[in-house]
Amino acid sequence: MSGTNNIISCPACNTSLTLRGKALTRALTCKNCGVYFRTGSWNKEQEKFQIPYTFEPALPIGAKGEIGGFIYEVMGVVIKKERKYKYSWREYLIFNRHRGYAFLSEYDGHWNMVWPVDSDPRASLFPGGFYEDGQRFQLYQKYSADVAYARGEFFFDVVDMTASTRNEEYINPPHFFALESSDDSMLWCKGEYIQRNAIADIFSVPLEKLPRSVGLGYTQPASGSFSISSLVISLIVLILATFVIQYIISARSADENIFHRDFTSADFKDQKFVATTPFHLNGGPQSIQINIHVPVDNDWFFSEFALVNETTGEEYNFTKEVEYYHGYDYEDGGSYYWSEGGTTAEAYISRLPDGTYHVNIYPAFGTTVTGFDIAIWRDVPSRLNVLWTIIGLAIFPVIYIIWAKSREKGRWADSDYSPYE
Repeated sequence: MSGTNNIISCPACNTSLTLRGKALTRALTCKNCGVYFRTGSWNKEQEKFQIPYTFEPALPIGAKGEIGGFIYEVMGVVIKKERKYKYSWREYLIFNRHRGYAFLSEYDGHWNMVWPVDSDPRASLFPGGFYEDGQRFQLYQKYSADVAYARGEFFFDVVDMTASTRNEEYINPPHFFALESSDDSMLWCKGEYIQRNAIADIFSVPLEKLPRSVGLGYTQPASGSFSISSLVISLIVLILATFVIQYIISARSADENIFHRDFTSADFKDQKFVATTPFHLNGGPQSIQINIHVPVDNDWFFSEFALVNETTGEEYNFTKEVEYYHGYDYEDGGSYYWSEGGTTAEAYISRLPDGTYHVNIYPAFGTTVTGFDIAIWRDVPSRLNVLWTIIGLAIFPVIYIIWAKSREKGRWADSDYSPYE
């Protein structure tokens, strides 16, 4: 092998090759025969790969694109294969003469930009990870790999370096840190997820030429434009606002008792129903609440009710059942007390128009019940409105959090260090 300045000859086929990286290039592949070899004092026995050299990478060698205000050029690409699980991914070496080199890593159509960092990022440790700048990075994988294919130029012996290093990756999507270590060296890199369409735009490559994204990338943000913490805080604020509004409505409501009477079974005699005395509603649409109390004791009470608007004849019908049972159960030499039901019931009717009303009551008594009492209140604020409002407010956050947690669990499905197992 011989070479002068920026031209070098392939040791296998003697093809003259012009070096894009000039004096920085330490290893490359021949554009004619595809053999991989080292330059200068790095010269070692050349290697060939099982993957045909006709394989075309998604980003062409020599393609240029602007990242962070700097123009990077694609210098080389390698396909790496993990030794234990045998999955493969692609790494592109990109270079800017002012910023140095970085990598674009692609797996299952998901892309990350990766660049070396000068110092150890582990500010403080916890089991399975560390904190850096207040962010939690958790161990995702440890692996060793080999180069299955290489094309282009490299500033280091990518084949030997890949084979001799152990790798660890710690994630906090969309960022991660990667550690490459060997017996005598340690290199930290930082990575950040990049959208597939952004890669296509940066390097002017048709989107359909890039591998399609499969599933959720291990550094891909799963929560879209929402963060779970901000969503929860917003929900709490809205719930507090709901309580404040309910308090204001309650303070302005009349909540006035307009009818109260005790009834006994003697009041019915041979009649099937009894009617309350008329009561009046005025001042615009308003609610009423009917409270029923029945002193049932291991017995039941049932009644149909008809609220009648004497002005229009319109009726509002509903039924209520009151039952209360209790006692002792004896089991395994012991006993325990149980009870079910209660002695009260209520009905709430909203937005009744002005008018004169009465209630027809059609009761059915149990064996021991002899009476009940009815109380009617007007302009009563509905506490159920608060409940339904809170449920309505919570639907989206709850569904979103369940979805995000499910996606997050899926992210860790391929990891040996999943926090969900």
